[in-house]
Amino acid sequence: MGRGGDSMSSIAESRRISPQRARKAKMMEKFAKLVKEYPTIMFADFARIPADHFQRVRRELSPDIKFFVIKKRLVAKVAEEIDRKGLKELVNRMPLNLVVIFSKKDPFETFRLISERKAEVFLKPGDVAEEDIVIPKGPTDIAPGPILTDLRAMGVPTKIQGGKVAISEDFVILRKGEEASPQIADLLRNLNIKPLKVGFKVTGAIDEEGLLYLPDLLAITKEDIMEMIVKAHGSALNLALEIGEINRYTVRPLMERAIARALTLSIEINWISDKTIPHLIRKAVAVASVLKEKAS
Repeated sequence: MGRGGDSMSSIAESRRISPQRARKAKMMEKFAKLVKEYPTIMFADFARIPADHFQRVRRELSPDIKFFVIKKRLVAKVAEEIDRKGLKELVNRMPLNLVVIFSKKDPFETFRLISERKAEVFLKPGDVAEEDIVIPKGPTDIAPGPILTDLRAMGVPTKIQGGKVAISEDFVILRKGEEASPQIADLLRNLNIKPLKVGFKVTGAIDEEGLLYLPDLLAITKEDIMEMIVKAHGSALNLALEIGEINRYTVRPLMERAIARALTLSIEINWISDKTIPHLIRKAVAVASVLKEKAS
């Protein structure tokens, strides 16, 4: 009787687990598995990224980089339960539209691969132009009608060519930093002009040691690092020369500086040597010339 009761209780318990809860549990299990498998974990916002672009990037970067869309509360729950250094700190960097990026590459290389892949999209009212937006000269596929009135009202030079609206010359419809109005956004959409470039906006990443990387740091390129190293080396060398620190980098310039100073001092006190004789002769000639001018 007891065994039968236990069996019936288990069946009843399994029936109480809804399909939705089962899906969430499966998502959390898969997420936890990926957290343990990949050394780099990155959070990014995928707002406004077209679905076809998302899938193309996913294919291009597979299998080293994997994209995983999951609800933020499930991520936070897994972070509390799993032992992965830095994950709890990364949870504080979750964006509004979260995609988790798992990568076998380091955070810098992952960021570069993600950031260089952009999609062109239409402007929405309120969007700010990242660069001057130009309506290019040439024919369009649009028949004369209300749009012709809109174009002329905005100052766009137009003409009718082959029964279609044509743009007479390049026209800047929106300057860099200006906000798109609903009229401009609609006009550009009708002209099939997609001036805005969007991509995954990374909000943070951790490496296998749990070190947190923020976007400003990840955006530093290898060229930037080399430039900083060169500048740091130059600054360190100048400081070492100022304080007279002797090492393999400073010994030669310090010797050259010492020789130059010694020569200058020798000339000032009229010390005769094979190094100073030419200088002293020139000095004597100059003094003699001055005395001759005064005497005359």
